[in-house]
Amino acid sequence: MKTVNGKSNFLNGIGNAFSTLLNVSENASDKEKKVVLQFKSPEIECAIEHLAEDTKGDEDLIQKASDNITVLKSKLKYGILRCDYEYIPTRGDPGNPSTLCTDTNILKVEGWTFEAVQRGMTENGSYPASEFRLKKSDGSVDQYWTKLWNCFPDADGSASNRSGFVRVIEKVKGDDCIKGYFDEGDYTKGEVYRYEPKVIQQKMKETIEKLEASGVCGVTADVGYSQAFQDSVRKLASVPVVLSSLEQLSFVARTYDLRPERKNKIMVMTANLKSFDIDKLIPPGVDKSCIKVIGAETSKFGKWVGGGNSFSRFKVDAFDEASVEEGLESMIEMCKNGLEEIEKEGGTVVCIVQECAEMPAYSSGLRRRFNVPVYDTITAIQFVQMGRDVGQYSAYMM
Repeated sequence: MKTVNGKSNFLNGIGNAFSTLLNVSENASDKEKKVVLQFKSPEIECAIEHLAEDTKGDEDLIQKASDNITVLKSKLKYGILRCDYEYIPTRGDPGNPSTLCTDTNILKVEGWTFEAVQRGMTENGSYPASEFRLKKSDGSVDQYWTKLWNCFPDADGSASNRSGFVRVIEKVKGDDCIKGYFDEGDYTKGEVYRYEPKVIQQKMKETIEKLEASGVCGVTADVGYSQAFQDSVRKLASVPVVLSSLEQLSFVARTYDLRPERKNKIMVMTANLKSFDIDKLIPPGVDKSCIKVIGAETSKFGKWVGGGNSFSRFKVDAFDEASVEEGLESMIEMCKNGLEEIEKEGGTVVCIVQECAEMPAYSSGLRRRFNVPVYDTITAIQFVQMGRDVGQYSAYMM
């Protein structure tokens, strides 16, 4: 049995190896590496201690543990459903590959536009229709819809990759999920293409199949309003599905005392309160009287999200007006106002759930400034991944 001489040497050896690993980040300064080591050191030291206890310095057991950890880590690949929309997601958005420290497969669902997601599903479980207006009734190009139409399956794609749609020359009548998006004249004099509900449902099925074939351990969407499709997509998949951060309410609402006399509230932050349908978006079984929804539609952040702007990290680097730097201040003000409003009503906010998938970039800031738990799209994803990941608290004997 080969052993590493002395436990302290063993621990120092692994610690030095981790320090060396940080040097592969060419863009990071020594100061940045030091800070990362500082706040990660308790976790690293704990993992090293546990590994030492479970291997006793035996090099063969250490290698075996390393191999087993690698196997578990390889199972964390995650699937992200993007709606048929186009912007450059910032870090924190599940649509950005750098957000998760694991492999991801990010795929658009053709025809499943943001507008279709907002419409939700019909009472009988049918998908909504979606439409793209390329030309208006006056012959002018609709820049918004043309941009989305041409960006498939991604920003480098083209409309030639699309299928299953039809050109419509008459506005479809019906309920909110089925009726046409635009004015009558846009159909007769302009240019409008439409995906029927069954086509979008089939596209969703095909996208789920592609994600699962790539080996993902779970599926989440990059839009919070996708909660309305949770049951449908769950039935299409064989892996865990937590489409929206709002699905966490099913669990979170049961961890607090939300009896009316306690006046405890869960504050849900959404990009647009006006389009937030509480009946469709709050999971069944959750007491809606305990939910306070606040909207960002009048804030800078909300206007940027609504306009499809892409966020830079800093204001000085903004190429599409929006920045995380300014967005953070906007989110802080929104949160502050919401907390104060609930307090004036005699209530207490026990936690925050962020609906919008572009909000996780600000979660740490809200946690620090307001000392309240914040759940978002990324905490939902991490919950699913934890079921597959190595538990550093437990055994390296596998």
